Amino acid sequence: MRVVVAKSAGFCQGVRRAIGAAEQLALDGAFTAVCTDGPLIHNSHETARLAALGVRTLSPGEVPSPGSVLMVRAHGVSPRRMATLTALPGVKVHDATCPFVRNIQNVCREESESGRFVLILGDAGHAEVQGLSGCAEGRCAVVSGPEELKALPDPGLPVSLVSQSTRDEASFAAARAAALERWPDARVINTICGATRTRQSELTKLAEECDAIVVVGSPHSANTRRLAEIAGRSRPVFLAEDATSLDPAAFAHFRTVGLAAGASTPDSDISAVRGFLEKLNCQDCRQGQESP
Repeated sequence: MRVVVAKSAGFCQGVRRAIGAAEQLALDGAFTAVCTDGPLIHNSHETARLAALGVRTLSPGEVPSPGSVLMVRAHGVSPRRMATLTALPGVKVHDATCPFVRNIQNVCREESESGRFVLILGDAGHAEVQGLSGCAEGRCAVVSGPEELKALPDPGLPVSLVSQSTRDEASFAAARAAALERWPDARVINTICGATRTRQSELTKLAEECDAIVVVGSPHSANTRRLAEIAGRSRPVFLAEDATSLDPAAFAHFRTVGLAAGASTPDSDISAVRGFLEKLNCQDCRQGQESP
């Protein structure tokens, strides 16, 4: 089977930066423990690899012991959460927030401080969005799309619209149109990160030359799920955390498969899925499909 891999598949710079910092802190040995405030990134394989190096994910409510270093994950945290962490006795905080996410946090803070109500297009339960909401200091609302935006009570303030960094351009355009229809003077700030835009653009082109798309990554990763949603608009799509989640029989009628991956997917997972797909013989797939 022919496999075409997206050029930007795998770690984005923000994730690579956080992973590198965790590895360095573990190797330095300057702290009694290296901990992360929740999963550093949304990928169980990479989290397990880091755990083997001594980087431990704290459970909710767990407090690191004095002498530890505590990493703020790439998704960032709210100012209130950061204040809580930096007040922990004897614990050093290492902020691994993605620089692009930090820029969005600054936008939310500035818009709120200027007396505007911030509309955040995103997933309400996502760590990044929770951090963005905290930066707006309560003068905000999280919406998943135009319908929720239209149903919001009028805040009685000028409105600004921003986005979670991993949203797709189509959903942001729809939210923008709805916001401007309701509030013609709304300030619209497209905060989808450049890496996300590149991946989504590549995926659209990839779908044009392939029979199906496999997106490698965790189902808990927002940007990975978004890639699968985009691919599914035009082609059969398979979201796979690793090669073991793929059924050879499902590929019986495909000759060319595109391979994309979320921003928190390590190269090892991408290589394993690519190897699995390249070894598939379409005739073997059909025989597997026909077997009782």
